[in-house]
Amino acid sequence: MNHLNKAFLKHFNYEPTASFFSPGRINLIGEHTDNFGGHVFPAAITLGTYAVVGKNNTGLLRLYSLNFPEVGVITV
Repeated sequence: MNHLNKAFLKHFNYEPTASFFSPGRINLIGEHTDNFGGHVFPAAITLGTYAVVGKNNTGLLRLYSLNFPEVGVITV
């Protein structure tokens, strides 16, 4: 996770204050069978999404993805 903290500092010029991980998920029995009352077996996997965040006190949300560096920083 250290490389994420370094990338955050590089792009936003301050340290992140929190980090998060959301695991990926697979369905071993099938997609959408639960919509029709069937059984599914979802399972978390070790692949997932990592995020580091920090408050900027500007009222703006600024996003950057290491997976898409060509997009740059997106401000919302």
